[in-house]
Amino acid sequence: MKTKSNVEKMDQAAIDAFLKKNRVGVIGLNDGSSSYSIPLAYAYDNSVIYLTMGHVGRKAGYIDKNRNVCFTVYWIPEGFGSPGKMNWTSVVCDGVLEHLEEPEAITRAVRVLEKHMGMPEGSWDGLLAMTLKNPKTSNFWKIQVTAAGGRTIENELVEFFEEG
Repeated sequence: MKTKSNVEKMDQAAIDAFLKKNRVGVIGLNDGSSSYSIPLAYAYDNSVIYLTMGHVGRKAGYIDKNRNVCFTVYWIPEGFGSPGKMNWTSVVCDGVLEHLEEPEAITRAVRVLEKHMGMPEGSWDGLLAMTLKNPKTSNFWKIQVTAAGGRTIENELVEFFEEG
């Protein structure tokens, strides 16, 4: 069986705009034998995804074994599946997760996250000051995106047919 659909591939400008518009994605981790994924708030700036997360719990073991990650952001309309609501967009980014320990990098992450979340600059100054007292234990991370692809569809139409 084969399928044909009206899914469209996104160009880099559309991918960048989509990542800048949204605020929550899912990070996929793999330790070499199993996978684990976590939804996280993020900020996107020039092929870098900034995150906050503690280095504790199940995810810490995965991160310690493998810093190669996949980060997915998607959108579906409320009522997806009902007539006229068969739209969706998704972007999948591959990259390398890096723990931010340098004061300049942490400060940049804080400012980008504030802006992306719609907060006034300085909203996280208390958190920043506390983090900079011991930057090696920061909860700030970045993913340097090495590859990204996106697909989008409006009023999904899928046709199934037999090969031959």
